[in-house]
Amino acid sequence: MNRGYSGGKRNREASRDLKKKEKEDRLRRNRELRARGIDPGADELPDTDGVTAPLPEVRLEDVVIGVARSTRRGDFGPTKLFVGGLSSETTTEDLRSSFSKFGEIVDVAVIADRATSQSRGFGFVTYQSSAAAETAIKEMNGAQLDGRPLKVNRAEARPPRRS
Repeated sequence: MNRGYSGGKRNREASRDLKKKEKEDRLRRNRELRARGIDPGADELPDTDGVTAPLPEVRLEDVVIGVARSTRRGDFGPTKLFVGGLSSETTTEDLRSSFSKFGEIVDVAVIADRATSQSRGFGFVTYQSSAAAETAIKEMNGAQLDGRPLKVNRAEARPPRRS
């Protein structure tokens, strides 16, 4: 197997030693410049033709400091509401008709007991927009449905089940 002549081990070692010496010289020069208060390499940038050019001056008036804002722009998808205090006679259709006047509803569910199939006294309403959900919370929290006061708020994520 002929790989061609690579210069041999001595040539590779000499090349490695030369690179190591150049790096040590560069590091020493940079340390000396930093000791004098000069940031090496930050004062100049190479142009496309390889010639270095000074960096443009940045004035304080040109710097704009952005402030992070927590304001939401637009709606970010469906918003799920928890509806508590439902009577055992309240159905999914009753809940849908009571909440549909506030906006487009994606999903409605009255949670039933597995054993008896009766309502457990709470349900969920999912709106297409968060604005509609906020309006529903304001209007329906404390309102009467089937003779019982409702508790309405944003649904919280359910904690993971333990195995």
